[in-house]
Formats: sequence, C-alpha cells, structure tokens
Amino acid sequence: MKLTPFHLHLEELHKQFLELKDGNVADYIPELAKVNPDHFGIVIVTVDGHVYQVGDSRVEFSIQSISKAFTYGIALEDNDLETVESKVDVEPSGEAFNSISLEPDTGRPRNPMINAGAIATSGLVAGNTGEEKINRILEVFEKYTGRKLNVDLQIYESEKTTGHRNRAISHLLRNYDILNGDPEEVLDVYFRQCSINVTCRDLALMGATLANDGVNPITGIRALDSKKIPNVLGVMASCGMYDYSGNWIYRVGMPAKSGVGGGIVAVLPGQLGLAVFSPRLDEKGNSVRGLAVCETVSQTFDLHMLHSTRTTTSSTIRRNYDGSIVRSKILRDGPAQEILDQYGHGIRVLDLAGDMQFVSAELVMHEIMAREKLPTHVILNFKHVSSINHAAVQQLCDLAVTLHNEGCQLIFIEIPKSFGLTSKFKSMLSDESFWPQMGFDDIDHALESCENDILESYDWESSIINQKGQPSSQPILSDMTTEELAFISSLMESKVFEENEIICKEGEPADKVFFVEEGQVSVWVNIIVSVSKKKKKRINVVGEGFAFSEGALLGAESRIADIIADQKSIISWFETGKLFDNDSAIALNIQKKLYKNLAIQTFHKLELSNKEIKSLMQ
Repeated sequence: MKLTPFHLHLEELHKQFLELKDGNVADYIPELAKVNPDHFGIVIVTVDGHVYQVGDSRVEFSIQSISKAFTYGIALEDNDLETVESKVDVEPSGEAFNSISLEPDTGRPRNPMINAGAIATSGLVAGNTGEEKINRILEVFEKYTGRKLNVDLQIYESEKTTGHRNRAISHLLRNYDILNGDPEEVLDVYFRQCSINVTCRDLALMGATLANDGVNPITGIRALDSKKIPNVLGVMASCGMYDYSGNWIYRVGMPAKSGVGGGIVAVLPGQLGLAVFSPRLDEKGNSVRGLAVCETVSQTFDLHMLHSTRTTTSSTIRRNYDGSIVRSKILRDGPAQEILDQYGHGIRVLDLAGDMQFVSAELVMHEIMAREKLPTHVILNFKHVSSINHAAVQQLCDLAVTLHNEGCQLIFIEIPKSFGLTSKFKSMLSDESFWPQMGFDDIDHALESCENDILESYDWESSIINQKGQPSSQPILSDMTTEELAFISSLMESKVFEENEIICKEGEPADKVFFVEEGQVSVWVNIIVSVSKKKKKRINVVGEGFAFSEGALLGAESRIADIIADQKSIISWFETGKLFDNDSAIALNIQKKLYKNLAIQTFHKLELSNKEIKSLMQ
C-alpha cells in the first residue's frame, strides 16, 4: 500500500515539531519525571477505521487525566443523570486541574475534568469494592482500545505516595457526602485509573470511538451508550484542557482532554479522533508539541467542529467501480474487448456525494491509495457533491501530485461551476502537468479517453485487420457466404458524411440498416431535464466494422435517436424492404442469418449490461 498524501503530511508535521523542545516533563509525581522527554507520536483514526500513525505511536505511557473523560462516561452509564449531576457540576472552573474547586454550600466539584470532579466520578463507577470499580473501568477502556490494558504499578505507587493534595480533596468530598464510604478506597481507584498504560494509537482510537457515536470503528464494539456521547463531549469541549480550555476550543475547535503523562486526545464528531504524545508540558500541564500539532492540523484541514458534518465512506462515495466491467458506449472489436477485459480494471471510477471536507477527501484518497496496485486512471465524478472546502481542495491537490508521480492520470468530471475548482487548482499547483483533466462532458467521454490510452499502450492498432470496415468483417454479417455477401453488397448505397453531419434523425422512418466503413458515429437521445429543458445524451458510439439502426430488421417504425458523424466517415446502408420483399432462397437464408447474428449480439449486450448493473449496485 502506498502512503497517502495525508500520511506524508503527518510525517512532515512530525518532522517539523520534532525540533520543538519547549516545556518540561511532570515532576510532581516522581515516576513521571523519569519518562523520555523526546518521545513524540501523532495518530489520527477516522470513523471508517483508517489509522494514520507517525513517530512513537506504540510507546506506552500513563493516561493520567485523559482517563477522566472516559470514566465520566462510565459514571453516566452506571447512574441516572440526576445522580451524577448532584455529585459533579459541568461548569468550567478557570483554575488549575488540581485546584480545590468545590461549591461552598454543597461541596460539589465544578466539573469532572478537574481532580476533585474526577475523584467524585470514580466513586460513581459501579462496584461494591475498589477492585470491582477499577476492573469495570479497565473493561470499558478496553472496548475503546480493542486490546487488554494494564495499570503501571510504579506510577500508581508513586502517585499514591505523593498524592497528599488529592487525599485532602477526597476527604473534603466525603465531608460533603459527595463520596460515600471510605474516601481512601475511592482515591485508590482514581490513582489506578490515572496509571493505566496506553499508547498514542490507543488514545486516537478512543477519540475515534467517541466520534463514531460510541462504537469502536475497528472492532465494531460499542464502548459508550449513544445518548451519553453529547454529555462527555460537551464537558471535554468546555473543561477538557484545564484552564486553557477557552483558548483551545477557540483555536482548535474540537472536544479534547489532556494529561500530564504527555497525551492529548481530540475528537471531531462524526469524523475522527486525533492523539498526540509528547511528555514536555507547558505551565498549564498540556503537551507543548501536542498543542502545536493539534492547532496546525485543525487550521490546515478546517477541522473546527463548527465547520464539520458527519462523513463516512458510505456518504462520500456513492459508487466505486472499474473499467473492466463498466465501459464507455463505444463498440469495440474483439481484440480491443480482450485488452479491456484484461486491463480495464486499471480504470477506477468514484462517484462522490455530499459535502467534500477534510475527512471526505481523505476517504477518497484512502480508497485509491490503499489498493495493492495503483490504478492507471482515476475518474472522480462530482455530480452529486454539494460543496467543497479549502481543506478538501488541498487534499485533492496532494492526490493529483502523488498520482502524477506514480504515472496515474487523474480526471475530474461534472464539477459544479460554483466550486471554482479549476482556478483553485491553478492557484495551488503552479506546474500544470500536475493538474487533473477536467475537460470531459460526462463519464462516458472520460471512460472513452481512458480506454483509448490503455488500448494505445497495448498496441491495439496492430491487431486490427485491414478489412474490418468491409461487409465480411461486420458481426451482423458473420457466417455469410461469398455469394450472400455479394448479394448484400448489390443492395448497398454509400455516402461520405462530414464531421457533425446528421446521418439520420429521431422520428424518421426506420427502413435502413447502416454500416460504418470508415470513421465513427455517435447515437444521441434527448433526455428531459425539466419541463422546459432537454439535454442530449450519448448512448452509443459506433466505429469501423459495426452496424447501427439494426432495429429496422425487427420492424421498427421510426428512429428513436439522432445519429451524428463524430468525424469524416464513410457510411453504407441497404433498405430493409429490398431484402425482405425478395423471396429468393438466397434472400431468405440471409434473413435467417441476420436474425441469428442480431440475437447473439443482443444477448452479448445484455450480459455486459447485467455486469454493469451488478457492479453499480454494490
């Protein structure tokens, strides 16, 4: 699998902020002071389960305060909302994470993201003993991460030994009956939950699970009740980054939680989870590199939650098929068909839909780049796309450059003029060799161009017999004897048609069968777009060696389409009356063979149509 442009962008981001050495590791917990300050990982997991990870993404570290958000979710599931709200408020404190922010009268902590609120939340987890509570927490956390987790006993003992301020908070909470029973037992649960080891990848997956309405996007296991998601994300958005929360939601715009272990997890609802691990902290206890990375990613790719909608593969990619099954409307000869049967899968078509934003563009890139072998041609159809933002355009520019460098042609079709996509590409990519092709009217013309490229690359022209435009090579005249072909030739008339000249029109009598000796013609029908508007659509292209208007053999009364020469063409024809009014033995034999050949051709076309329909319905 080739790395997507977005993955490469994360690698560049990691390289850029690797030089940022500001901040210090947490030292108020002795064991945290021993961590490697240079560890640095970045991971993004989308709601479709795509994982992008760079740097130290698999290094374990203690989750610390990030656990507060997820334990709060457990407390909401294990109790009714009124009970939880009676024990812990949800107002930002504007103070440090270890402040003793309690309501003067009730002793209720300001929110569950500060230590006082988190200790109270730990007491609300189901279980009769501290052991049962921590096992409950681990069980749920493992649904988020999809793997077994463990408590770092050295970190736990270090926190327990030095956690005098937290011990004072727990006893104050007991004094106000916020905690029931032994406060030391609840505090022990809190110390253990903060000492759970996770990786940066784990955190991103936990964030993606919240973004995916509580369902782990990789395992498919639900970790949190859907109804509790807004409560958890709401508190993360307002209180999750300690006393930097206001600046964070203003600049980054994603619900998030940080921990003094060096981790940050951010959630873009309906789209992704973003995690950064870097132990150097600022004065507020947030990872310095983590803040820088999250702000840059958010601004670069327009990830502020007030700009975002839920985006998944199913809502972004309406149809996804290749050119070995779905073909252009051009009738090809046998050798050409064989080449396209074998190599047409190199043409990949994606019909897109909805709002094109960062994640939707990422999904498109992943669908293309994740294949074992890259396509030779990629067609993106924008017909059903309602809008496109700057981040998506930037992603598509990166895709265009990557595919160009891999020898793959990128084609855009049916782009709404309001998008201004052509001018945006020109402004972002100064080298026009990287630009995608945008000049095709519809999917049929784009497929035709891709097929021609493939046929040319496999020397198709050398396989064409010189007499393919002659009657003897016409599929509808196959198995005819020399005498029968001579009889048909005696009925033939011929004419040269110039480019764009009409050969026959819709509504005219269907009394002739035509043969293309040289050149190419197209069959066009009128499609009703609205009450007052019609649109012409090409439904077939007939080249040398093929016939058209065969319906005249079946007694059709009038033509249902316009036939127009695509280029200077030599067209021959015979009037069906001259054949069917002749009751000689040779004429009768020709009629039988014509019907047989027409039936074979019709059956073959139905087979191809069925394959196309099945492919488009998947």
